[in-house]
Amino acid sequence: MSGLNHWALSAGFVACAMLVSGVGAGSTEHLADSCIPAQEYVALNAATVGLGQDGLPALGSYERISPDGRFILRSYSGAQLGKVSLIELPWLEGEALKAYPTPLSNEAFPVQGTWRYLIDVNGDHYRFTDVYRRGRQAKPLFRGGMTGFYAAASEMSLEASVQERGGPLAEEPTRKIHLRSLSWPQDADPDSQGIGPLQLMTLEILDDGQSARVVHRQGPQFICDGRVATDGNAYALPMLSVRGDEFSAIAQAPRVGQPSMRIYRLAPSANSVNHSCDLVADLGLTVSKAVFGFARAGESAWLAYSDLGNVYVHDRTLGVSFRLDHGKSRVLASAFPGLTRDGRVIYGASWRECADGAKCPEKNGYVVIDPYQSTAYRAYWQQQGQSPPQSCIRWQAVQDERLRFARMHHLTP
Repeated sequence: MSGLNHWALSAGFVACAMLVSGVGAGSTEHLADSCIPAQEYVALNAATVGLGQDGLPALGSYERISPDGRFILRSYSGAQLGKVSLIELPWLEGEALKAYPTPLSNEAFPVQGTWRYLIDVNGDHYRFTDVYRRGRQAKPLFRGGMTGFYAAASEMSLEASVQERGGPLAEEPTRKIHLRSLSWPQDADPDSQGIGPLQLMTLEILDDGQSARVVHRQGPQFICDGRVATDGNAYALPMLSVRGDEFSAIAQAPRVGQPSMRIYRLAPSANSVNHSCDLVADLGLTVSKAVFGFARAGESAWLAYSDLGNVYVHDRTLGVSFRLDHGKSRVLASAFPGLTRDGRVIYGASWRECADGAKCPEKNGYVVIDPYQSTAYRAYWQQQGQSPPQSCIRWQAVQDERLRFARMHHLTP
């Protein structure tokens, strides 16, 4: 393997990739433990994505980031790519960013945690690899789940049971998958659309790797009735956690306190019919959609959100938010960010290469940030007189997650 990782102009990643594949491990092991860059900017080009109304490469919006940071599912992709496109960020030096049209409608979303399925707003579930390989020709596997405004879904559990077919074991086991989805009810009134009580549904899926079908549905059901006296019954910007056991939402008209982004715990079992919506955290701010990262053992998952064009991560253990640094000038986040399994933050944005706008035209693209190297995060630990528990994200972690995702979806890393 040769070339450089798209997030860094460093020979260190080449060595990391060689190490993972078993080449030259004896002399390159120390490079796999080096830090990724604090920030990286990946500009879009018009030849790939077309032009937007501003005359710049079409940026799109409502972007969702794959667990390994390789893919971006984005809506409002412009005339050239259609409503929803799948963006693949470049991996090796010299590779171009790739974009694929899809059969999906605006505000389609992935099943969080695995990206096993991509879900259209009508409830059609497509296999991610089918959309990646076949584009607009991909066909849905089944229909189900919540279909209201701005829905989200997560894969809760996975039980593999090897099936015998005529004696020999099947190459691909049949899997029992639980998908939990959350949404607002759809409201035709544009002044109230996306504001109201929350609904939840759980699907049990049997998937043999080729076909998939719904074998049980639970819901839809309204949730959080027990919080009406405190929060009222109007929520906005809900987002499920990666495991489907928590969600974030803004209590729009709380009867106690002011409107704010809050984190609630749901029943962890896929078979639960009682969802008490226990409050576990309150950011105290009315920020944009708060997106969950992947929780580490014994810790609560971090959150990422944008506010007034800036992007923040929120460490729930500390109860502190950290603004991420801008490596360019006039950086403006265009949509809510995403957190990869290894901890990187990725989001769409516009920026300029320098402060002089006349000499540095505006660019659209994607920003990749290591939050552990941010000024705010390091300053916090310095003020505590302590070393941060993690100084940076390592090359090895990035490579491991790319390989993990590729193996699950039978992709070339």
